[in-house]
Amino acid sequence: MKRILIVEDDPVIAEVQKDYLEASGFAVDAAESGDEGLRMALEGRYDLILLDLMLPGTDGYEICRRVRGA
Repeated sequence: MKRILIVEDDPVIAEVQKDYLEASGFAVDAAESGDEGLRMALEGRYDLILLDLMLPGTDGYEICRRVRGA
């Protein structure tokens, strides 16, 4: 099963995305802050990361740079 990480600080948006993806057969994890999302992205093995750019803590641009450099 493909795994997806959603990093989104708006819980309504994250829940809608998660519901649609799970209904389509994906395993989905979600993080509400940049710091949590970065930690999960670096520790987990995800096939796709849906990343908000404006996040509390570490912003989406920095998460992208750190994940690509890992």
